[in-house]
Amino acid sequence: MVVPDTANYAITTILLTLVAVDITGNTLVCLIIKRHLQMRTPINYLLVNLAISDILFATFITPKIVVSFNITHPDGTAGSVLCKLVTGGNLAWLPGITSVLTLVAIAVERYYTALYPLDPKRKLTYRKFKVIVLSSWVFSLIFNSPKFFVRTFDDQKNHCVQSWPKRWMITASCLTWLFLIVVSVGIMIVLYSKVVYTLWYKPNDGNPLNYQQRGVLKVRKRVTLMVITVSVIFAICWGAESIEYVLRFFTTLNITFVHITIVDMMVLFNSAVNPFIYALLNHQFRQKIRRVTCCPSSVIAPRPRAETGTKESVVEETKPSFLK
Repeated sequence: MVVPDTANYAITTILLTLVAVDITGNTLVCLIIKRHLQMRTPINYLLVNLAISDILFATFITPKIVVSFNITHPDGTAGSVLCKLVTGGNLAWLPGITSVLTLVAIAVERYYTALYPLDPKRKLTYRKFKVIVLSSWVFSLIFNSPKFFVRTFDDQKNHCVQSWPKRWMITASCLTWLFLIVVSVGIMIVLYSKVVYTLWYKPNDGNPLNYQQRGVLKVRKRVTLMVITVSVIFAICWGAESIEYVLRFFTTLNITFVHITIVDMMVLFNSAVNPFIYALLNHQFRQKIRRVTCCPSSVIAPRPRAETGTKESVVEETKPSFLK
């Protein structure tokens, strides 16, 4: 697609900046959790799966936008093959859907941790984690597989489109996508509402909390606030993507490739901003990112025990059963 040079440069610059931030930040998240034993908790392993999904999304969405705005797309058979595998964005939505399911899994984990902290059957074990990760990727592959057959290059529109054999198939595809996003956001809203009530507002039956319990509660609140923030930004960015997707197929509005690019970049922004949220709202992440990026040899003064949580205060986040 040919666009004015100014718009071309702006879109390409923003894209490459987001991709660089996305890959660098999420790679740091993976390295930090891998290198530090105390970071290998159930919730953090789910964050690793989310980070890997975000890295792959940034990697695969880049060709779609860069090629479309800077190079004349081949037509014919070559163009269709490129659309299916590279420039159509099909590969990008595989990790994209995986990240959606991972966020739902994180919400479920937070729910059980807050409401059933002493029930071992509801803890996220390593076996459950493997099932969650494998299931999320298999579901994503099945969910996205039809697009590899219907994605093709449109000579008139001069970009990749979905060419479904029958109209009802387009409708089914759009509604299925919308259903997935709405249900995922709905589940997160319900679960996090109960978690917030339990951690912040539920009375403790008049029994004062001891030092250890206050530390555990503070850790739970901090981690919950972090993942809720990630989920809210996800809902905004993916909500815009879903609205554009539905409007493109169900209305006569002129949805151009520029509009599609904008919402794709919103999803990319969602992926890129997550490491900053971890650093902003989680002291352990912030401390270890600072050591890796700025001053690896310096010693950073620890927070008071009541803020960081000692071995006792983070008992609800520990990993013995998870690493068996």
